[in-house]
Amino acid sequence: MRGAVLGLWVIACALLGCDPGGDGPDADGSDGSDGSVGSDGSDGGPDEGPDDQAPDCARHVFEDVSIPLRDGQALAAFVRRAQTPGCRLPTILIQTPYDKENARTLWLADPAGEPLFASPDYNFVVLDWRGFFGSRAAAVQGAQPYGQDGYDAVEWIAARPWSDGQVGTWGVSALCVQQWRTALERPPHLRAFVPIFCQANTTYAQYYPGGVLRQEYVDFLSAYFGMSDLILAHPYRDALWRAVEGLLELARVEAPALVVAGWWDLHNPGSLQDFEALRTLSPEAVRALHRLLIGPWIHFATGGESQGAGRQLDAQELLYVDADRRIQRDSLAFFDLHLRGRQSEASGWAPARWLTGGDGLWESAEAWPPTGAARAVFYPAPGGALAGEAPAESRLDFPCDPDDPSPSVGGCTLLPSLYHGPRDQAEVVARPDALVFVSEPLAEPLRLRATARAELEVSTSGQDADFAVRLTDVAPDGAHLLLGEGIQRLKLAGDLGAPAPVAPGQRATLTVWLANELGYTFAAGHRVGLVVSGSNYPRFARNPNSGADFYQDAASSVTVQSSVHLGGATRLVLPAGR
Repeated sequence: MRGAVLGLWVIACALLGCDPGGDGPDADGSDGSDGSVGSDGSDGGPDEGPDDQAPDCARHVFEDVSIPLRDGQALAAFVRRAQTPGCRLPTILIQTPYDKENARTLWLADPAGEPLFASPDYNFVVLDWRGFFGSRAAAVQGAQPYGQDGYDAVEWIAARPWSDGQVGTWGVSALCVQQWRTALERPPHLRAFVPIFCQANTTYAQYYPGGVLRQEYVDFLSAYFGMSDLILAHPYRDALWRAVEGLLELARVEAPALVVAGWWDLHNPGSLQDFEALRTLSPEAVRALHRLLIGPWIHFATGGESQGAGRQLDAQELLYVDADRRIQRDSLAFFDLHLRGRQSEASGWAPARWLTGGDGLWESAEAWPPTGAARAVFYPAPGGALAGEAPAESRLDFPCDPDDPSPSVGGCTLLPSLYHGPRDQAEVVARPDALVFVSEPLAEPLRLRATARAELEVSTSGQDADFAVRLTDVAPDGAHLLLGEGIQRLKLAGDLGAPAPVAPGQRATLTVWLANELGYTFAAGHRVGLVVSGSNYPRFARNPNSGADFYQDAASSVTVQSSVHLGGATRLVLPAGR
């Protein structure tokens, strides 16, 4: 069991970019060093200025360095520090598996328009993870001690003559996960960290929401790291998953965190659960200092980059990037408060703040989701209505053909071959395997402030089936904009850890939770849309409908007729809070 748990941990690590085998992606092992060059074009030499003036800390120099580790290895890094030796500043540490030189080019070489990286009040250290690029030679056999490496880097920084001993960490996705590992080692000089778009622990729901494999997510893992076998070997939430889900004990975190999530980021649920865990489990001295920021962002949103997993984002996707650098600006305010001891905008923040989708308004509360709010309930009805009252009992049928699955169009996706974020669902709703329900135009705005769910009474003609739902915002012109998606495997409806036989034609009740929590407002005049189908591929794996766990080929799959039984048991629930 211990070996399997470690294997899942290694797989999660690999998906996020680390290299548990110690063979990094940089073919020649070079670190891209180009020598020490000042940001003003100087050679990096000292510039002390007249003795009767305060040191000029606004001019910076780049310096390539090697950070020693406790096991005798070293990490390749560069420092952007104040040029004048008399300047001792707080430092932001960024740890990346994607080549430190990319970070230099993206953020630090020309930081104009980058609020955090343009700040003259901080040093920055960017290092290559053990086993990657300039740090390739530091890889060891077995699991890499990434958390210890983070600890050693923080303490090395604190001892430098250009450091005032105050260290923070920052980063997105894989760089985010490494912050959690570092914080859990509790380096004495870590004062704050900003984990953006990730989740600390590996969970069953991360790979099998509703018991259905996140196909495109695991395809990414397999294509880049070839390590999906263990995940596929455990399709149910068994003892292995329960063991691995708590490997990182967030109760150990002693530094304040600004957790950043996106409504359409693929790690949305995990980020929000991490914040709640910090607010309830971390030491009392720091518990009230954690903050949450959520916005209408996709996974590739930070800083407003135009690149998305290897391709240019299109105009629709660019609507959901952080174009005004809110994440950087709030990171700077958070560091000013905790690393410099300065009263900043962060001093007055509520514990949880979010920018809503739909109307673009800022809201805040003591927690996410907010408490004490109402919910809206809609009942699918014959003819495609979403009604305010339950209709008489009836049944709607639709085909489920694994060889012609309903396509994924947008959503919380990762693969560059897919679109990301909210998207017009015209291709989906036009198909014969889609049950489409639409409410009357809303007389006033409708708030969604939590996790939506569809409660369905269903049956199928086969030995198993999936029920996929899509929540949409239907504009006055009839266009369905995707907001959220969920899926549930029928044989796992009662217990994700214990599949139960499905009798053809037997009615069952199940709850399909949207995979992402939402802060969204439907505008007056718009309508609420619900689309039910038997698949959403390749966002989620196809069900062979034969009772087998995974689709193999057309010969071993079965086309079935699935049904939704309308009446009081089938409904859509949109909570406006907890």
